[in-house]
Amino acid sequence: MLDSLRSAASGILGKVIIGVLVIAFAVWGIADIFTGFAGDTVATVGDEEIDTTTYDREFRIEMDRAGQRIGTQLTPEQARAFGLDRSALSRLISIAALDGAAKDMGLAVGDDAVGLDIMTDQSLQGAFGRFDRELFRQTLRANGISEERFIEQRRKGMVREQLIDAISAGVAAPESIVDVVARYQEETRTAGYIILPPSLAGEIEDPDEETLQAFHEAGASAFTLPETRDISFMVLEPEDITQTMTISDEDLRAAYEQRRGEYDVPERREIKQVTFASEEAANEALEKLRGGTPTEEIVAELDLTMKDVELGMISRAELLSPALAEAAFSAESGAWSEPVSGPLGWSIFHVGDISPAKPSTYESVKDDLRRTIELELAQEQIYDIQNNIEDARAGGESLADIAARYGLTLREIDGVTADGKTRKGDPVELPEELPGLLETAYSNGVGEQIPPLATAGQGYYWLQVDAITPAEVQPLDEVRERVLSLWKERKRAAELQALASELVERGNAGESFEKIADEYDRSVLTMPGIGRNAQNDTFSRTAVASLFATPEGGFTSGPVGVGESLLLMQVKEIRVPDLKKDSEKYAEIEKNVRDSIEADMLQVVVTGYQKELGVEVNAGLVAQITGASTTQ
Repeated sequence: MLDSLRSAASGILGKVIIGVLVIAFAVWGIADIFTGFAGDTVATVGDEEIDTTTYDREFRIEMDRAGQRIGTQLTPEQARAFGLDRSALSRLISIAALDGAAKDMGLAVGDDAVGLDIMTDQSLQGAFGRFDRELFRQTLRANGISEERFIEQRRKGMVREQLIDAISAGVAAPESIVDVVARYQEETRTAGYIILPPSLAGEIEDPDEETLQAFHEAGASAFTLPETRDISFMVLEPEDITQTMTISDEDLRAAYEQRRGEYDVPERREIKQVTFASEEAANEALEKLRGGTPTEEIVAELDLTMKDVELGMISRAELLSPALAEAAFSAESGAWSEPVSGPLGWSIFHVGDISPAKPSTYESVKDDLRRTIELELAQEQIYDIQNNIEDARAGGESLADIAARYGLTLREIDGVTADGKTRKGDPVELPEELPGLLETAYSNGVGEQIPPLATAGQGYYWLQVDAITPAEVQPLDEVRERVLSLWKERKRAAELQALASELVERGNAGESFEKIADEYDRSVLTMPGIGRNAQNDTFSRTAVASLFATPEGGFTSGPVGVGESLLLMQVKEIRVPDLKKDSEKYAEIEKNVRDSIEADMLQVVVTGYQKELGVEVNAGLVAQITGASTTQ
């Protein structure tokens, strides 16, 4: 969630351009800046530091994004193979270079602007569309970041947006470039075509045994059964421990008295909060408000709207600090509070309606409280139980015996491939709450004692590999029909391609399309207005690309969109676009060109400041965080 908050503070243009930079650096690499120094900082760009927490989070985010795109969870080893460790570091180095550039230029954002940005951030708003202090705290806790650091990161994000806006201000797209791009993108072609079905290749005779054997050996991977593993695993969750617990009514009542604040409905007040840069400005505004000046007028002087200062019905906990809460909840209904200093400046509060607190009762919350305490006690005990289980395993006790002793279930999955399927290709039902199950199973051998792994909740699970069935090539006699069918399919496709190539040569030599079509009892069909990126059941992307690589009047061929047939095509007409300068399409192309130029300009700034400020990377620490040091 913190990543989305940070991105939101960087502006749409910033996100687009930074994305371009990330791709660029991921392609170019950053090997030339690795120095291998020791320390707790992953990288520095001048005075800007990238710490281990920030890099680890960025690396995990890259892994999650890539996993979502390909539909499977990546291991650190796979992520490194895809270069995600380097792209994550490149992204952070680019951002740090921008921060250094902004500092060098003296750019800054005031407390009022930062505070307003946080208070109006939809990611931090509750069900009623107002800033939710508790949600804010939860976000900080979940990401392991202090309030001060969060505010500073938000401030840096806003400063970066200032810099990006300054760099891109006044950028124009040259008309000559826009025209070239428009012609390339909007050019269309009219194609004459006939479809050449596989049947034109004629009857494909069976090959001799030697040819079939050679084809089977050459394409062994297509006839190989994948490796499978038999695994078993045991799961320990806090809920497993709560079943053995008994909490007396006396202890439960005592716990209620200690925690009743969590169940009591707090007092809520309708609050307006107006924040100023100084105490003097706050007192001056307060005097005007108490003298009858409308609140709207004071708010407008700050370039804000009433929506920006109306917090709605909130509790003490939803305000940014205890001092602010005390001021807001000490004022009387209909009155303005005295100015009070907070994290983002000097604030005054106006109190409207007041909803009094509603105390809870023991009877109404005891069941929920019992469940909460049981889980808390279980979470305290689960680590000790995990240690006891490890001691038992070290002593030679089997998982089956341990599971029986603790009342846990030992589950078994037989014959599962590395991608979670059977050898026949059917999906295997795997528990989603056990991340890394298959990756770990395929990283260890039979009988190896695998350390306990974390579940998706707050528990542990133990995994063992019971058996490995290695990959094996199926003998020709077992897959003869499949091999023969595939050989004929490839042979037929080759014969059809040879025919298409021959017809293309005849057409380009001057023979009419109609004459060629008559030989195969076909009529030449016409497809007008084909765009460069067109694709359908008849015209595949490959066929369209061939069409646009052929001059007017020329012949070419390509596969159909769906099926095994080929297209014989002739470029009948090339239409150059005549886009009006005031059209929406021309404006869209012009914007894309301008964005590209802005990206190039920002890239120059980032690259220049990297060289000027100096970049150093702790290669050892990067390897440690990404797991590379454990595999070398």
